Amino acid sequence: MATFLYCSTHLRIVLIVLLTIWLSACQNLSSPIESKGNQIYWDFDHQVQFKEVQLTNNTYQLEVMNKKVNFERIATFLLRRAKTICQGYGYRIEVLQGVESYDHKRASPNLIVPNLKAQLECSTHQLYQ
Repeated sequence: MATFLYCSTHLRIVLIVLLTIWLSACQNLSSPIESKGNQIYWDFDHQVQFKEVQLTNNTYQLEVMNKKVNFERIATFLLRRAKTICQGYGYRIEVLQGVESYDHKRASPNLIVPNLKAQLECSTHQLYQ
């Protein structure tokens, strides 16, 4: 009986420690990878890495990392992230770099495509703070 209580207590301590470690790991899921000026975030739904910098009150620069991710997923993420930031439609996106041509993989299989970078301007009556 005493051995059972000892194992039970020991097991509880181990479970509490593991639970604490697991909860502390879950706490950092939404935090940036870097904590400096250019924060790098990870989107779990689209499985992409991105940077988001607020330039002015209603202007942002988004950069989606092109790490072996299909262009369709990156472009879709950019549109959805813009809608989230601006809290709806009525935003303007200016693509700065990173758009792939339809057949670039066949024409240039070793081409390194830059990250998809765009400037986002929200309408002034719909801002995400």
